[in-house]
Amino acid sequence: MAVTDLKWEFAPGFTMLDGSPTWVNLSTGNPAGGGFVRRASTWRGRHSVDGRFATGIGSVTLDNRDGRFNPENTAGAYTPNVQIGTPFRATITVGSTTYPIFYGSARAWPPAYPKTQDSYVTVPLVDGFYNLNLEDLAGEAYSEQSTTARIGAVLDDVSWPAALRDLDTGLANVQAKVFASPNTGGDWSALAHLLDVAEAEAGVLFMSRDGKVTFRNRVSNSGATASVNFVDADMSGLALSYDDDHLFNDIRVSREDGVQVSIVNVTSVAAHGRRVLTRDVMPMSNDAETLNNAEWLAEIFGDQRLRINELTLKMFTGVSHLEDMLGLELRDYINVTHVPTAGDTIDQDCAVEAIRHEWVPGAWTTTLSVAPLTVFELQDYWILGTSELDTTTRLA
Repeated sequence: MAVTDLKWEFAPGFTMLDGSPTWVNLSTGNPAGGGFVRRASTWRGRHSVDGRFATGIGSVTLDNRDGRFNPENTAGAYTPNVQIGTPFRATITVGSTTYPIFYGSARAWPPAYPKTQDSYVTVPLVDGFYNLNLEDLAGEAYSEQSTTARIGAVLDDVSWPAALRDLDTGLANVQAKVFASPNTGGDWSALAHLLDVAEAEAGVLFMSRDGKVTFRNRVSNSGATASVNFVDADMSGLALSYDDDHLFNDIRVSREDGVQVSIVNVTSVAAHGRRVLTRDVMPMSNDAETLNNAEWLAEIFGDQRLRINELTLKMFTGVSHLEDMLGLELRDYINVTHVPTAGDTIDQDCAVEAIRHEWVPGAWTTTLSVAPLTVFELQDYWILGTSELDTTTRLA
C-alpha cells in the first residue's frame, strides 16, 4: 500500500507537554507553492547495545522566504510564537492509518540567507529526554519500591503527564533514596535517575515515537514472535560485524551499599581473553537483585557471534512490509534474513536499537540499527502476579 501523506507539523504557542495543541501543517500552504519542508531527519535510539538510550534528535529545514519563521519578525505569520520549545511532530499516513514517526520540540530557529532571493531555517529538534534531563530531583525523597513505581513517582514529581507514559510492570525493587537539597549541594537530573532505575533490572527506558516515556522490563520480548521479517528484497543495505565490541565475559555489578557480584564465563575467557563489563553504585534494593542483573548481562554478552548491525530500507521504492516497519518501536523484535552470494543463509532474530529517517523531496530512507537477540531473552518467563501457572517455564 502506498504512502498517501507524509506530514510535518508544529504547534506555535504550545509546549510539547500540552494535552491538546493546535497543529499547523508544514507540508502544505507555502505561498510559493507546495509545502515549507525542504528536508528533514530524525534519530532515536542508543549507540551501543550495552549503553543507554539517548535523547532523540531531529532536524527540519523550512522555507523562510516570507519570513514567517524569523523569531523577531513582528509581521510574521506566527509572531510571537516562534519559540524555543515549540512542539513538532512527524507522521506518515498509509491508507487510512496514520503512524507517528517523531515527537519533540525546537531547540533553535536560526534563519539563513544563502543568497538574495532565498531564506530558510534549519530547526534542530529534541525529544522529551532533553526536558527530563533539565529537571532536578534535589530535595525529593523516595521509599523502597518497584522499578515501575519509582519511574512513575519521579515522573509525577516533574509533572510529566500520565498520558505520555508507557510503563511495563517492573521485576525488581530499588532502594529508598533521598536527594540532597539545593542548598546542600543537590543537583540531580531526573533523567539520570530514571535511567539508573531501568538499568537496575536490566530493562530499558526510552522516548517513544509519539512522545511517551517508555519503560520495558528485561523480559519484554519473552515468548514473543517477530513483528516483521525483512529479506534481501526489502533492503538496500545491510551491515554486519564479527568482532569483540560487545563481548563481555566478566560481568561485575554492585549496588549502592552492597557487595560486588561477578559472573565469569570461563569458556569465553579462555577463548577470547577477559572482557570486563562493570556497573557500579546501582540502586537495586538487595544483593539478590544484583545477582539477577549480573546473570542476565552475562547471558546476553558472554559469547562472540556474527551480528547484523544495520539495515537500510528505501521506503518510497517499495518495501513489502511498509506498515509493519512504520509500526516498529525501539526494542521491538524483528527477524532479518540475508542470502549471500556464497555460503550459508544468515537468519537472525534482532531487537531494534535505533531508528533513523531521512527525507528529501521524492526520497525517504529509513535505517534500523539492530542487535541480535539471544535464546535467553526470547524464552518464556514466569512473572509473579502476571503469568499463569503451567504457561511459562522460567522465573523472571
